[in-house]
Amino acid sequence: MNSEALVAAKPQEAVPESQSKRLMNNRTFLWIYLGSTLSIMGEGFHSIVVGFWVLSTTGSAKAMMTIMVVQMITSFLLGSVAGTIADRYNRRMIMLGMDIVRGILMVGVAAVVSFGEGQGWWMLIVLLALVGAASQFHNPAFSSSLINIVGKEQIQRATSLMQITDTLARLAGLSLGGAAVAIFGGPTSVIVVSIAFFISAGCVLLSGSFPNPIQQDREKKGFWADLKHGLSYIRGHSIARSVSILLPSIMVFFVASMMVFQVLAVTIWKATPWQFGMLEAIIPIGYATGAGLIAFMGSRITKRGIWVSIAMLLAGPNLMLLSSINDVYFAIPFVFLVGFILSVGTIIVMVMLRTEVDGEYQGRVFGTIGSLSSLATPFGIILSGVFSDLYGADLVLMMNGAGLTLIAAVCIYFLKTLRKYN
Repeated sequence: MNSEALVAAKPQEAVPESQSKRLMNNRTFLWIYLGSTLSIMGEGFHSIVVGFWVLSTTGSAKAMMTIMVVQMITSFLLGSVAGTIADRYNRRMIMLGMDIVRGILMVGVAAVVSFGEGQGWWMLIVLLALVGAASQFHNPAFSSSLINIVGKEQIQRATSLMQITDTLARLAGLSLGGAAVAIFGGPTSVIVVSIAFFISAGCVLLSGSFPNPIQQDREKKGFWADLKHGLSYIRGHSIARSVSILLPSIMVFFVASMMVFQVLAVTIWKATPWQFGMLEAIIPIGYATGAGLIAFMGSRITKRGIWVSIAMLLAGPNLMLLSSINDVYFAIPFVFLVGFILSVGTIIVMVMLRTEVDGEYQGRVFGTIGSLSSLATPFGIILSGVFSDLYGADLVLMMNGAGLTLIAAVCIYFLKTLRKYN
C-alpha cells in the first residue's frame, strides 16, 4: 500500500475524555509545562555561561564556531533517528531519561569550566554534542506527546501558551545566565543548569503516565524499516510534507535576518547598549503577543491556512522596510512585527501538525523537521554574516527580505493543501 493510501485509510484517533479537560485542570500538562519551562530556561542559561567561558579563556572565535558546528551536525544527523525512537518507545520515559542525562552532562561541563583552563574547550565539544544529542531525542518525544496529553480541543491554546512561556523562559535564562556568571562565576552557574534539568526530570516523573497514540499499523518492523516508513509517510502526507518544506525554507532567511538586524542596530542605527537591549527584547515581546492572540481566539480562528499565508507574505516586506530605516525608535514597530509575524505563522503550523498527523508518526515528523531546520538555519546565518561584512548589513537585510518574500510566495502557491487549510 502506498503512502497516500496509507494516510487515507487511517481513521482519526479517538481522544480520551480526560484529555478534553481545561488546561489548568490537566495535571499531566501542568507538570510537563513546568518542566519544559525550566528546561528551556536552563538551555538559555547554559549557552551564555559556556559561550562566555570559551571566549574569555581561549579568546578564539574558532573554538566557539567549532562547538556550534558540531552541535549543528549532531542535530542534523539525529533528527529523524530520534523521532523514530520517539514513535517506537515510551515518550515519557525518553523525556525523563534525556533530562537526567542532560543534568549529568552539565555536571561534566561544570568540571571542565572549573579545571579545564584554556585548553579545556575541546572537552566541551564532546560534552555539548552529547547535550545537544540528548535534547534532539527529548524534543520530538515532547512535541509528539502534547496532542495526547491535552486533546484536540485544547491543542491550540496549549501550543500558544507554551510558546509564550518558552519565549519568556529563554529570555530569563539568557539574562540570568549573564548575571550569574558575573556574580558567582562559571562553575556555579553551570551547576544551576544541571539542577534545572534534574528538576525538569522530576516534573516529568510527577506528571504520571501519558496517553498513548492509537497504533494503527500493527505489523512489527525493524528500526530502519520504521525510519524509512516514517519518511515515506511524510512524503505521502500533504500537511507533513508541506510544513517540512515551508519551515526550513523560511527559517533560512528569518533567523539569519535576526543576526543581520543586530549588526544593523550597531553599525547603522548607532544604538546604545540600552537601546540595543530594548530592541532585542521587543522581538520576543512581539512573539509573545502573537502567541497570546492565537491562544485568546482559540477555535474562533478559521481559514488558518490563509493566516499562515498572510503572515509569511508580510514577513519579507517588513524586513525590507526595516533595512531602509535609520532611526532606532522609528524601527521599533517593525521590529515588533518581526516577532509577531513569526509567532502567528509558526504556532498555527505547529497546531496543524499536531492535529492532522497521526500520533504514531508525530515523533518522526517533528524530528525530521528539526533536522532539516538545524541544517538550514546555520547555513543562512553564515552566508548573511559573510555578506554583511562585504556589502553592509542594510543591503543584506534587504536581500534577505526579498528572498523570504520569494520563497514564501513560491511555497504558498505550490503547497495548496497548506494554503487552503481551515
